[in-house]
Amino acid sequence: MIEITEIEDFKKYKAMEGYFIITDMTGRRLLHWHRCADVDISHFRLKVKKNENSTGHYYFTDDLLEGLEYPKIKKCDNCRRFI
Repeated sequence: MIEITEIEDFKKYKAMEGYFIITDMTGRRLLHWHRCADVDISHFRLKVKKNENSTGHYYFTDDLLEGLEYPKIKKCDNCRRFI
């Protein structure tokens, strides 16, 4: 699993087959398919770059089982049928 901290890395991983784990300050942890509309560069810029990860983190994995093993993970309601 790779933590994404740069916009160019976000774009690279968004174009790859795999899964994003997005965390936020409330403790929510969602697993997204890479083509999910919720995996958006504007949200990434706000959460990771502007707020310097203080409101959450983005991770990428190409291994579904690894993503599902992330502590307290839930599948995104918008893309769960692809996971």
